[in-house]
Amino acid sequence: MNTKDLKCFQAVFEEQSVSRAARRLFITPQGLSKNIRQLEEELQAVLFERTSQGMRPTEAGRFLYGKSEGILKELGALEKGLRQLQQRRERLRIGCANGVLNLLPLSVILEFGQSHPELRLEWREYPNDQVKEKLLGSEIEYGFVIGGWEETEVETKAVAGCGICLYVYEGHPLYRRELLSLKEIEGERLLIMNEAFRLYRDFTSLCAVHGIEPNVVAKTADGAGLYRLCSQGVGLAVAPEFFREEFKMEGVRAIPFAEGLRWEVYGAHKRETAGYENIRLFSQYLQQRIAGCQ
Repeated sequence: MNTKDLKCFQAVFEEQSVSRAARRLFITPQGLSKNIRQLEEELQAVLFERTSQGMRPTEAGRFLYGKSEGILKELGALEKGLRQLQQRRERLRIGCANGVLNLLPLSVILEFGQSHPELRLEWREYPNDQVKEKLLGSEIEYGFVIGGWEETEVETKAVAGCGICLYVYEGHPLYRRELLSLKEIEGERLLIMNEAFRLYRDFTSLCAVHGIEPNVVAKTADGAGLYRLCSQGVGLAVAPEFFREEFKMEGVRAIPFAEGLRWEVYGAHKRETAGYENIRLFSQYLQQRIAGCQ
């Protein structure tokens, strides 16, 4: 059984027509029919009843369709894992969660590439959960994620972090405070990064633990927009401490939370790839860089 035959089967099952499925897959009806027959012969099961109204799935066909998506994912992961193994001395693909490069400079990644020209280095930003999906699916070899990640297949290590603050505009009653608790901001108009960022989930979860319903009036994927809205008095912004260095902070103060909210960056790779040359070299390099910065 291969992925091509299974995808052909799925298309025929969903279209209930060889001709429509063939158009969808950009192949000839004859070629598609041949693939279905080969799959039936391999499984020793009739998957469709050929009728004048089209291809009607049999009980075996319905059973296979219910399992097919999981099978395709497993086969895809297997193929990608084997390719990853073959290219462990040639390539390193790194995924960075949105916002990571504010604390972990891109130069750290690029300098590794310069010192190891034998490795083809690739990097890209994704939403936090997508980095995790791509790492587990062997689409990248190393990921930088926000927040802890309890996953048995993955090994993680903290590489950077900072506090989460409440950014308060001048003129607001809380502007002169040195420390704030979550209870004190209950009912305040809050601005925060949207659901694509781990910060949103962590903050709202902690509020729930304290029995607080945060009054979020605006969510954004743009840090500059968050600062701008706060400085204009639209609301108070919940954001990492590094925003203080990124913006001028004219008329805005960053006040820490008494609960000690943190924004942590973790490096992650699959446990089974720990001995791969690319992972071993990058992990060693990263450890040296972190130690040198402490």
